[in-house]
Amino acid sequence: MLTFFQELFSKVTEKQLVFLWLFFCFAALTYELGGVPPYHSDEDYYVESTRNMVESGDYLTPVHHDAKRFAKPILYYWLMSASYKIFGVSLVSARLTSAFFGCLAIGLLYVVSRRLFDGRTALYSVLILPATFLYFQISRWATTDIVMNFFVLLAVYYFVRLYQGDFKEKNDAYLFYLAMALGFMTKGPPAVIIPGMIAIIFLMVTRRKDSWSQMRIGQGLVIVLLVILPWFATMLLLHGDEFKNHIIGAEISNRLVHDSPFSFYFFGVLFRYHLPWVFFFLVAFLHQFGICGHSLSPASGVPEYFRQVLINMRDRVGLLFARENESILLCYIWMLVCLVLFTLVRTEHSRYMLPASSAVAILVAKFFADMEEGGADWQGYKVTVVFTGIILFVAAISSGGALYVFNLIYSVPIHFFILPALFLMTSISIFRLGKKQQYGKQVFAISFSLVFAFAFLSGEVFPHLSRYPMKLFSEKISADKFSGYTGVYRLGNQRAKLGVLTGRKVFGFSQPSQIQQFIGADDKVLVVMREKDLQESFSSAPLKIVAEDIAWLRGRVDWDRFKELFGKAESTGISGLTEKIYLLSNK
Repeated sequence: MLTFFQELFSKVTEKQLVFLWLFFCFAALTYELGGVPPYHSDEDYYVESTRNMVESGDYLTPVHHDAKRFAKPILYYWLMSASYKIFGVSLVSARLTSAFFGCLAIGLLYVVSRRLFDGRTALYSVLILPATFLYFQISRWATTDIVMNFFVLLAVYYFVRLYQGDFKEKNDAYLFYLAMALGFMTKGPPAVIIPGMIAIIFLMVTRRKDSWSQMRIGQGLVIVLLVILPWFATMLLLHGDEFKNHIIGAEISNRLVHDSPFSFYFFGVLFRYHLPWVFFFLVAFLHQFGICGHSLSPASGVPEYFRQVLINMRDRVGLLFARENESILLCYIWMLVCLVLFTLVRTEHSRYMLPASSAVAILVAKFFADMEEGGADWQGYKVTVVFTGIILFVAAISSGGALYVFNLIYSVPIHFFILPALFLMTSISIFRLGKKQQYGKQVFAISFSLVFAFAFLSGEVFPHLSRYPMKLFSEKISADKFSGYTGVYRLGNQRAKLGVLTGRKVFGFSQPSQIQQFIGADDKVLVVMREKDLQESFSSAPLKIVAEDIAWLRGRVDWDRFKELFGKAESTGISGLTEKIYLLSNK
């Protein structure tokens, strides 16, 4: 594996490597894209609403579960509709929009990072970004987040062009506002607030007093309104108070007025969803602000040591505002805007930190590029390498052990064991590369293994091991071209999964009386339920089995539960761990 990395780096140029990496990323992001899980429950909103658009021909009003859905603007629905038109209506074509923009944003990050720093930093940035779990996973979901992230990044790009060109190119200003407007039409205000606040704070702290007029704010506001107002005005005209009350109530008041306690949730998100890169980021941060790089002298003592650290921190913070360090300052502002904004809003969804991932990738890339240029290890770097190696080694052992145990009770394809082997080889490689101070190859080794692992887990391992019958049932429903109503009885989030997979309305029921009323309809309907519920509550109901599958037994899996289940598996095989699920019809 190490030899492969060495040969690859020696034979291709920087831009060729970027092109090959983008091709690899697109293949990884689209690999088995229809696999569920992993999935996000919000996908159901967009999959069904867009399917309704294509079938009804109404491309103005999203409709989900026979109700108008005003939660997000229209652009994402249009993009997904275009994918449906080109590739057909399916979960794969629904998610393809996000995968495409996820890959597009990786390429855009190269341009942004190269403009801020240099080609080497730009190369490492695009290696790191898709190798963060947060970015990779959201790029495979049929939700608005990755598309909005692309437009936020595009707005940042045009702002960078604008200030680096001393605000002389008015087209860059216009495109800055256009990118924000398109982002707004994808997900709403965050697409304007994030790049807008980055620009405002940057101009304030760098004291560019003469730049405000050159930002052409008035003309920019006109551009934003020209993009945003037509659809909003049309919706207000078509739906009146229903649309207005939703925007003012659910989308504004409910998000800003709440009693949610203050927390540092998003700081935790930034840490755990950017492993192992966050370790290198912390070392870079400590060096940047003068906290690392000091040794404790026996003669000076602890008080003098901390006094010198504080003096050094003050000097380093001051250096951030120097012209030659403005690119680093911009990246820190970028991160802080995302952290502060969503911490204040207090709606805790990990995907909200997605726009900050690009800034993290750039700063970590700069860390590796600076070490490579200096030809020496920074203090703290070796510790992060050890942590990263340990994480990958533990991943190798735990994944191999888990697959072995699963194979004892449930057949696991032999090629799944590629995963622990890959983690083990990467763990060994990064130690060897770190010892040789081959930092770029180390970044590539980590990134390649993580992107491959994320794709393999999402596309094959999780869907195979999760045992979810909705995949089989959705294929049966599609094959029969059934267009009626489907219900799911006491199966939790399986309702949303079936909705995502079929793109159609799926009801969730919890009471026997609801099922009796549902199957009593004149039209043909389908119901998904457990064998146990069918025998106990509906044995006399006019239901016939259309398809059947098995699912893992429910229940929290702790150590005692695991031993109990494993004991069942030894005595009864997989049947001791699973339950039968039926797809039933009333006619």
